[in-house]
Amino acid sequence: MSVGTAGIRVIFYNFQGRRLHQYSVFLDLNEWLMWTTIGVFSLLPALTVFSFDFIFVLPDDDRRGRLYVWIRFIHFPPLIQAYEERLAASATSKRSKTAHPRPRSAPRPPRKPKRRRR
Repeated sequence: MSVGTAGIRVIFYNFQGRRLHQYSVFLDLNEWLMWTTIGVFSLLPALTVFSFDFIFVLPDDDRRGRLYVWIRFIHFPPLIQAYEERLAASATSKRSKTAHPRPRSAPRPPRKPKRRRR
Protein backbone atom coordinates (compact mmCIF):
# COMPACT_ATOMS: atom_id res chain seq x y z
CA MET A 1 0.00 0.00 0.00
CA SER A 2 2.66 2.52 0.96
CA VAL A 3 4.88 1.86 -2.07
CA GLY A 4 1.82 2.30 -4.31
CA THR A 5 1.06 5.67 -2.74
CA ALA A 6 4.59 6.91 -3.38
CA GLY A 7 4.37 5.61 -6.94
CA ILE A 8 1.09 7.43 -7.50
CA ARG A 9 2.68 10.61 -6.18
CA VAL A 10 5.62 10.26 -8.60
CA ILE A 11 3.22 9.76 -11.52
CA PHE A 12 1.23 12.79 -10.40
CA TYR A 13 4.46 14.82 -10.15
CA ASN A 14 5.46 13.86 -13.69
CA PHE A 15 2.02 14.73 -15.07
CA GLN A 16 1.95 18.07 -13.27
CA GLY A 17 5.53 18.78 -14.32
CA ARG A 18 4.59 18.58 -17.97
CA ARG A 19 1.42 20.54 -17.46
CA LEU A 20 2.84 23.36 -15.34
CA HIS A 21 6.36 23.62 -16.73
CA GLN A 22 6.06 27.42 -17.03
CA TYR A 23 4.98 27.99 -13.42
CA SER A 24 8.06 27.48 -11.28
CA VAL A 25 6.36 28.05 -7.91
CA PHE A 26 3.81 25.32 -8.51
CA LEU A 27 6.53 22.96 -9.70
CA ASP A 28 8.48 23.64 -6.49
CA LEU A 29 5.37 22.92 -4.43
CA ASN A 30 4.82 19.64 -6.26
CA GLU A 31 8.44 18.65 -5.84
CA TRP A 32 8.37 19.34 -2.10
CA LEU A 33 5.20 17.29 -1.74
CA MET A 34 6.62 14.46 -3.86
CA TRP A 35 9.83 14.12 -1.85
CA THR A 36 7.93 14.34 1.41
CA THR A 37 5.59 11.59 0.21
CA ILE A 38 8.50 9.40 -0.83
CA GLY A 39 10.18 9.98 2.53
CA VAL A 40 7.02 9.23 4.48
CA PHE A 41 5.91 6.16 2.60
CA SER A 42 9.35 4.64 2.17
CA LEU A 43 10.09 4.89 5.88
CA LEU A 44 6.88 3.14 6.93
CA PRO A 45 7.83 -0.24 5.36
CA ALA A 46 11.26 -0.03 7.01
CA LEU A 47 9.65 0.61 10.38
CA THR A 48 7.32 -2.34 9.79
CA VAL A 49 10.06 -4.72 8.64
CA PHE A 50 12.21 -3.99 11.66
CA SER A 51 9.19 -4.18 14.01
CA PHE A 52 9.49 -0.81 15.68
CA ASP A 53 7.06 -0.24 18.50
CA PHE A 54 4.09 1.94 17.77
CA ILE A 55 5.27 4.45 20.37
CA PHE A 56 8.24 5.25 18.09
CA VAL A 57 6.25 5.29 14.86
CA LEU A 58 3.49 7.64 16.03
CA PRO A 59 5.72 10.70 16.71
CA ASP A 60 7.38 10.19 13.33
CA ASP A 61 4.01 10.15 11.59
CA ASP A 62 2.99 13.24 13.52
CA ARG A 63 6.14 15.12 12.43
CA ARG A 64 5.70 14.12 8.82
CA GLY A 65 2.05 15.18 8.89
CA ARG A 66 3.04 18.56 10.29
CA LEU A 67 5.63 18.86 7.52
CA TYR A 68 2.88 18.34 4.91
CA VAL A 69 0.74 21.01 6.53
CA TRP A 70 3.70 23.41 6.75
CA ILE A 71 4.61 22.89 3.09
CA ARG A 72 1.08 23.26 1.76
CA PHE A 73 -0.46 25.91 4.02
CA ILE A 74 2.40 27.95 5.52
CA HIS A 75 5.51 27.89 3.31
CA PHE A 76 4.11 28.08 -0.21
CA PRO A 77 0.98 30.33 -0.05
CA PRO A 78 3.01 33.58 0.27
CA LEU A 79 5.24 32.47 -2.60
CA ILE A 80 2.21 31.60 -4.74
CA GLN A 81 0.54 34.92 -3.92
CA ALA A 82 3.67 36.90 -4.87
CA TYR A 83 3.95 34.90 -8.09
CA GLU A 84 0.32 35.57 -8.98
CA GLU A 85 0.79 39.29 -8.30
CA ARG A 86 3.80 39.33 -10.65
CA LEU A 87 1.73 37.58 -13.33
CA ALA A 88 -1.12 40.05 -12.87
CA ALA A 89 1.27 43.01 -13.07
CA SER A 90 2.87 41.71 -16.25
CA ALA A 91 -0.55 41.03 -17.78
CA THR A 92 -1.65 44.56 -16.89
CA SER A 93 1.45 46.09 -18.44
CA LYS A 94 0.98 44.03 -21.61
CA ARG A 95 -2.67 45.04 -21.78
CA SER A 96 -1.83 48.74 -21.38
CA LYS A 97 0.73 48.51 -24.20
CA THR A 98 -1.76 46.94 -26.58
CA ALA A 99 -4.63 49.22 -25.56
CA HIS A 100 -2.80 52.30 -26.83
CA PRO A 101 -0.85 51.32 -29.92
CA ARG A 102 1.64 53.74 -31.42
CA PRO A 103 0.08 56.09 -33.93
CA ARG A 104 1.21 55.75 -37.52
CA SER A 105 3.36 58.49 -38.97
CA ALA A 106 0.62 60.01 -41.10
CA PRO A 107 -2.67 58.67 -42.34
CA ARG A 108 -2.74 57.91 -46.02
CA PRO A 109 -5.03 59.99 -48.20
CA PRO A 110 -7.87 58.06 -49.77
CA ARG A 111 -7.17 56.85 -53.29
CA LYS A 112 -9.21 58.07 -56.17
CA PRO A 113 -10.85 55.33 -58.13
CA LYS A 114 -9.37 54.80 -61.58
CA ARG A 115 -11.53 55.89 -64.45
CA ARG A 116 -12.52 53.25 -66.85
CA ARG A 117 -12.07 53.92 -70.54
CA ARG A 118 -14.82 53.29 -72.93
